[in-house]
Parts: sequence; structure tokens; C-alpha cells
Amino acid sequence: MPLKTVKRYVYLCRFSYFKAINLYYRLGFNVKIKLNAKLISFILILTVFITSFLCVEKVQAAPAVRGRILYVYDIDEDGNTFISINLIYSGLPRGSSWITVPSYLNWSYVISGAILDNVDVKSIFRSGSLDPFWKNFTFSFTSTSKFINLTISYSVPLYTFIFEPDGLFYSSHIEYASNLEGTAEIILPPNSTVISEDVSIIVGSAIKKPSGLLITRFPKNRVLISCSTESNSRIMVYFTLKDMALNEEEYRLGVFTFRTPARYVEYAKRILDLYNKSLPIFLDVFGVNVESVTVTFFLPSRSELLSGLGGYVPFTGGQPGIIHLNIFYMRTISGSIELIALHELTHHMVWYAGVGPSRLWVHEGMAEYFSMEVGWILGYWEAVSTHRSEIESVLTAIGDKYGFVQSWSMGSIPSNVIAYYAASYKIFKTLGDRYGEFEYYKRFFRTVKDMSSANDDSSIITALGQAAGNITEVLGIFKRWGFTGISAIEDIAIAMEKAKETVEDLNILLQPFKLIAQILISMALEAYSRGYYSRALLYANSAVTIAANAPILCIVTYGFIVFFIVRLAYKRRVKPKPAKPELLFCPYCGGRLPRGAVYCPYCGQRIQY
Repeated sequence: MPLKTVKRYVYLCRFSYFKAINLYYRLGFNVKIKLNAKLISFILILTVFITSFLCVEKVQAAPAVRGRILYVYDIDEDGNTFISINLIYSGLPRGSSWITVPSYLNWSYVISGAILDNVDVKSIFRSGSLDPFWKNFTFSFTSTSKFINLTISYSVPLYTFIFEPDGLFYSSHIEYASNLEGTAEIILPPNSTVISEDVSIIVGSAIKKPSGLLITRFPKNRVLISCSTESNSRIMVYFTLKDMALNEEEYRLGVFTFRTPARYVEYAKRILDLYNKSLPIFLDVFGVNVESVTVTFFLPSRSELLSGLGGYVPFTGGQPGIIHLNIFYMRTISGSIELIALHELTHHMVWYAGVGPSRLWVHEGMAEYFSMEVGWILGYWEAVSTHRSEIESVLTAIGDKYGFVQSWSMGSIPSNVIAYYAASYKIFKTLGDRYGEFEYYKRFFRTVKDMSSANDDSSIITALGQAAGNITEVLGIFKRWGFTGISAIEDIAIAMEKAKETVEDLNILLQPFKLIAQILISMALEAYSRGYYSRALLYANSAVTIAANAPILCIVTYGFIVFFIVRLAYKRRVKPKPAKPELLFCPYCGGRLPRGAVYCPYCGQRIQY
């Protein structure tokens, strides 16, 4: 019998019973009801049946048992973070579950209230690649008390980044079984302050405010942040250390100086050691003299962190500034921060070699190429292989047309900027593999030094062609890649000379177009002298176009001038006929006249216009 039917039956029975009692008292009956043994037995059996049915239905309708998991992050004043993960199931005599645990450091667990029957720590593959940081900890348990409490704990030095007065907490990877309800608690260092807008949860690519967010004051002048979590997520918190100022120290090794808070001195020494190992390679290829380079870490903003900004070099005052490295990448795959550091150092080398940042595709393409080539030589094979695979996947979507990088300029960030990096890298990787790798680029930089300037695409491509020993071939490669407005410098010089002769041969009467062409030739010569060869070619071609069409332009221009003069003279000689005034009222009777009336419709008089 369905539960609804049983409940309805019990309800009707109760309703009829109370209705009968009420009627009995209202009528004043005094009746003694005698119950025999059979009736009592029937009522007892029916009661037991209904009660049993309802109890079984109640058990079946109860929700499945869910566990709870709590992530606790306890951060000290230097950012050292102690992490504990507490997992609890209650009401289960046996079961199984899983959670991700770090693979890059030691961790431990304790169990109470149950016995773990099977424990398996296995690798995790995401999108076909091995996750280098996390493993899957799967277990099954048996509990006579129907209760299990599993606590996993580990600590990570300098896990939370602090650049007084600012701090950045970015949690471990939070991932667990679907039958667990998650919560996170972050205990910030002493003297911390935080607002709810600076607390985010990242689930996949979505960034949002976590549910159940609560910020409270904690003992010893600390702050406790509590919020709900989701599986496959991270918690990000920006906080401020009240009345704290940044105290940086300097560490030197060779020509390099590193400015950083003392807590990150080991990180700084790691980069300084890398730079001094790589410097002889750079000096040999670029042929430059480097006197000093300053490096520092920076704490990324939310947008910088999520966009993947690894570092940057500001170009101020006509020279490269301090190398800024995103300290967050100290937590990423081994060798990542080293590749970023080599990338930023390459910008200095390219500038010292004579190529300014206006040709951004040259700077970024070479920075990508040399960071990976030098990184491979120094043994950072895993990071180089991973980065190359990422670039190749981007190149697959791009195709073999790279000319769009010509529009890449400082101060503008394309929406698909990764495609610009990948295409620029592919250009220099292809040329390097074809013409001799580092030896080829040694010849290239020697050629650039012999030029008056290398400020545009034509000069760069000409130098690349000279280094390859075949300017025409290299120029053809770039044109197949989709580059436009490019020519060899020698061809540009010849074109400018021909343009100059063409303009000088114009008849003096073909003015003002001869004058305009002469001005363009002057602009072309000025651009050529400053090393803007593509711009010089554009001006020269424009001058030739005007010179070639000067007779037609003069005929059209002078024709229009004559036409307007004649028209103006004609208008002045021919006097317009006076228009007849139109009468609106009859001069005899004063009645209103229709338009064009000959006779007045009221008095019949003929109207004299």
C-alpha cells in the first residue's frame, strides 16, 4: 500500500474517532462499550502494521549520509603556512572516500574512530598530462562506532607571500569526493586586515565570492576567514598588514643586484646564480657589454596573477629598467621562474645589442627563443618541454601566418596576446634552426651593430637576411608568413633614388603636385637616415605615385578652378528677373484671393498684376 494511502487512512480513522466522541458528548449518551478479545487483537495487529510501514518508509526517505571536510590554513608573519585537512563521516559502519594530497612534499595523516582497510595514493592525469603537484589519496574504512575522523597535515615554508604591507594567500588545490561538504578556514598573520571583496574562490575559470563567507577577529590580533568550498577550487585572499612597511635588502653577485625582503633571500640567490651561469652565453651571442642589471620580485595583483604575467621590464628613459619577477612562480613547476628570469634578461640583451622595444615582436620572440634555448643548456628540461608544448598547441590554432605581429606595440595588449608570443617565438625558432642557431644570431647582432639603426621591420629582416647569407630568401620567407611593407634596405635605397629622379624631372608647371612630391621625398630621406626604412619606402612610393599622375591631377585641378571662376563670373553678369509680387487680397473688395486667381471670386473684378 502506498505511503500516501496509509497516511490518509490513518487520518480518516482518527478524524472519525474524534468526531464520534464529540457527538457522544453532545447527545449526552451514556453508553458502555464492551470490547471483546477479537476486536482488541485486530486493533493491535493493525497498529503494529501501520507503525512498521511508516518506520520503514521513513528510513528509506532519509538522505544519504554526507561527510564533512575542513581545510585549515594557519599563516605566520613570514608566510609560512601550516595546513591541516580534517575529514569526518558519521553514521557509517563502512565506506570509502578520496582527497587530493601534495606530491611535492611530505605529509602525514592520523585516523580515529575507524580502521583504514585500503589506502592508495595514485597519480592524477589532467588533459592527458601528469599533474606534477597533486596525487589522489583514496581509502576505505570500517568503523564499529560508525564514526571516522581523518586528519591530514603538512606545512609549506613561505607559502603565503608577504610584501609589507600587502599579502597574498593562494590556497592549495582543494579537491575531494562528491559526498563531502567542504569548508575552509584561513588564519591570517598578526595585525592583518581584510575585506570581503578581497576574498575569492576560483572554480575552473570562474572567479566568484565564496558562499558562507565570515570574517572574524581571532586571538592574538589575528583574523579568521571562514567560507564554504567546492571541489576542484582554490581560495584567494589579498590582505594588508597594518602599520607594516616593506624592508628590502640588496644582494649582489657579479653585475647583478637583487632587491628583496630578507625572507626571500634564498629565492634571490637562486636567480642570481642562474644569471651568472647564463651571462657568458648571452655575452657571446649578443656581443654586448653589460655593466649592471637590477632584479626584484613583485607581488602580483589579481589580474596579473590570473593572466599569467610572469615578469616585466619597463623601458624608461630610453633604456631597460629593473627586471621584475612574479614571486608566485616560485610555487610552480620546477624551472618556471628560471625561464621567466631568462626571458626578462633577454630583453636587456636585445636592447643593448641595438634593437629598441618598438619592434615588440622582435623583443618578445627573441626573449621566448633564448630563454628556452639557454634554459635547455642549463638543464631546465622539464620546464622548457612544458612551455614548448604549450606554444606548439597555440601555433596549431594559428596556422603559418605570423604577419599580424607587425601591429604589436608597447602599451597595447591584444586580447589573444599568447598567440603573438607564440608566433614571434616561431619566427626566430624557425630561422635559428635553419641557419645555424646561436652562431646565426651572433652574425645577426654583428650586422645590426654595423647599421645606423634597426628601428623597423625592413631593417631587422635585412639584417636577418645578411646573417643568413641570402637576403632575398629570408625576405621571401617573411612575405610567405604574411609580413607586409617590407623590402631589403638596398632595394629601398634604389627605389628612393629613382623616386628622387622622377620628381626632379617633373615640369615646373605641374604645381603644386611637384612641390608635394618633393616634400614626400624629403620626408623619405629623413626617415631613411633615422633607420625607418619601411616608412621611407612608403613616402618614396607616395611621391612617385603623385609624380606619375601629376599631369592628370593638374588638368583635373585646373579644370575645376576654371569652371568655378567662369561660373562665378556668369552669376555676376546675369541679373535675375524681378519676380512679380503675388497679391493676397483683392484691391477692390479686400477679399482673400486664391493663389494665381485672375478674377476676384467675391466681386468679380479682374485682378491687375
